[in-house]
Amino acid sequence: MRLVRWGTPGKSDHYPPLRKQWGFLGPALVLGAAALGLLLLSWVVGFRTPVAPGAVIGQHATIEARCEECHTSRAGVSDVRCQRCHDPAGAGRLNNAAHVLFGSGDPKKAAAAPRVDCARCHIDHRGRTAAITRVDEGHCSQCHFRSFSTHPQFKVLRDHSTEAPGIEFPHEKHVAEFAKQGVGEKDSCLKCHEPSGQARDLEPISFERHCASCHAKEGSVGMVEPIPQAELIAPDALAAQGQVNFRLGEFETSRGRINKTFVRHKDDWVLANLRKMRRDVDPEGFAVERGALLARESQLRRKLALSAPLAGLDLPGLQGREAALDSEIKGAEARIGAQAGAADPPAGLARLEEVLSAVGRSGDAAAKAEAARLQSEVEALRGAPAVPAVLPAEDVEARKKELLALLDAVEGVDRRLLAFNPGEVGVEMLTRVRDQRLAERVRVRDEISLRQAGVASPVAALLAAEQRAIRDALATTQRRLREIGEIAPGTPALAGEAKAARLQALGVLTAACQKCHVLDGPEMLPVRPASPVLVRATFVHAPHLLQADCARCHAGVEKGKQATELNFKGVESCQECHRPRSVRQDCQSCHRYHPRAMP
Repeated sequence: MRLVRWGTPGKSDHYPPLRKQWGFLGPALVLGAAALGLLLLSWVVGFRTPVAPGAVIGQHATIEARCEECHTSRAGVSDVRCQRCHDPAGAGRLNNAAHVLFGSGDPKKAAAAPRVDCARCHIDHRGRTAAITRVDEGHCSQCHFRSFSTHPQFKVLRDHSTEAPGIEFPHEKHVAEFAKQGVGEKDSCLKCHEPSGQARDLEPISFERHCASCHAKEGSVGMVEPIPQAELIAPDALAAQGQVNFRLGEFETSRGRINKTFVRHKDDWVLANLRKMRRDVDPEGFAVERGALLARESQLRRKLALSAPLAGLDLPGLQGREAALDSEIKGAEARIGAQAGAADPPAGLARLEEVLSAVGRSGDAAAKAEAARLQSEVEALRGAPAVPAVLPAEDVEARKKELLALLDAVEGVDRRLLAFNPGEVGVEMLTRVRDQRLAERVRVRDEISLRQAGVASPVAALLAAEQRAIRDALATTQRRLREIGEIAPGTPALAGEAKAARLQALGVLTAACQKCHVLDGPEMLPVRPASPVLVRATFVHAPHLLQADCARCHAGVEKGKQATELNFKGVESCQECHRPRSVRQDCQSCHRYHPRAMP
């Protein structure tokens, strides 16, 4: 056994000497500086993966080494950089305001919506296969319900807000007719509601494909009884204007009356006379529709002009776009100021004189004459007593005609019309337009700075579908404008016996059409056959038809007597299958945060 002495052992020569205080600091600084220099060198030469927090998704791999395409100095990921590729024409559908507008339809709520950065929900640098489009449900529940079991009833059922379909269609009668042919209930539904070739959803209802076999067996839907010929457009005059779908041999005339023995679906002669009679009976309603179409055309033209992606413009083109936006912003601010001072009579007269001056400088003689007449009235108003807050009833019609005449004159000079939303006043609309232009200018200026820094343009292929949708909508609007024609300003409406006679003739003219279509006064309501009901959700019939038949969700549809009857329980039908540990019930399985860019 070894004996150990008590006490502290003495100093031994083989113990290593103690390090000096802070002796490790020098080597650590050298190694740190070397590592930092290596990282900076990799950044300069373009190899930036070592400094990234992780790999980006596969779709972003081509720009992984160019951080400035997404990041801005001192601001992190910028929304305008996301919009360069994902909203190349500046449709504004990626921001939270667009989400609120799509969900509520209220421009005021959309304007007040708080900003939500793209990177708050879509987080990159999580690997090549990360699902960046999958958003945490917690983001949705901050504003909406927390579980699908508490999902509210669909708005269309809760508010009974189904749009009028424009046709009389009893399911009961049609299902009974199919039953006589030995067709079962499920198959009778699929006779009209056909799954599409892409197996995505149902094909649109078409008269030629779904209705003509019964309602126009020989190509005719009926006939037109004799009508006074003086009230109609002559068939030969209409045929002389261009290609039509009727033959002159289908008409018979006798004692000042004309009838048509063969009426096709969408017969050109019937539709042309329907529009003429509507202009005669309801010129104001016609003017309202035409004004809305002109505003729509102006809006779509601007969208199409601006649908060229910013990335496709060269630097002078971008600078020209910036100058145009500057001009529009100044004009909107000037008009906002004029609206704010409109309550002051001198300010209102000054604004009116400004408009009249612009009209007077046009090349249209009629517009100049109208401007001169109104100018004389303005001079008379300067010395007149203040106008009462509420005009007498007998003066309302006269003021209305004067305003319509002025608007017609302005239209001849400036076709840029702005459409109001229901309940929206001028200042609110102009403020909304100005804010949109300001946001566009931010994007343009950011693109200019990137070009000057040598950053390449992104691929603009994402815009093709949106441009095609705008062109289709513009073509539809222009076709409708050509169809309805024009009307002279101030045309008086028919009244008394003349109006009654014209409405009676209108009923005879459209008797064959009214077997299915709905005539509302002098206007035939537009047809919306089988249009989507859940407009704020993505619903596809195809996978559901594999699990259940139509009656599972639309019980009682075979006894429906009106086209407005949905025969749909709503969210309860969905909750029968979409529940925990059964079928997906997350928000993104049905809803999209970003609305599609519809024209």
